[in-house]
Amino acid sequence: MGLLLLRVAVGVSLGFQGLAYLRVDDGPWATVILGLLMILTGALLLIGFLTPVACILTQLISTAVALSFLPSTMFDLPDGRPTTLFLFVMAVAILLLGPGAFSMDARWFGRREVVIPR
Repeated sequence: MGLLLLRVAVGVSLGFQGLAYLRVDDGPWATVILGLLMILTGALLLIGFLTPVACILTQLISTAVALSFLPSTMFDLPDGRPTTLFLFVMAVAILLLGPGAFSMDARWFGRREVVIPR
């Protein structure tokens, strides 16, 4: 359940940030593409499908926004940079831990059992 909650937190946050990028009226086409990519990545994390790919995309997006390669939305917390760093750290945790039992990856590719030798 903990991995599901972590995936939901990151997925919902990405979805709302993507919607904020789409709400910018006079933004360049790159912000529209970024918003759609964030919404797609958030949806993939919510359902737990292609979780490693979604985590790597989340890390790339959050790094680019945090390092000012991409514009931050005006709807985020002050300047939006701390939020993206939290998303980066949580995406690394999901990538290392896996999607969990309640995911499409577990249904399609099977659950993995971690065996710790003595």
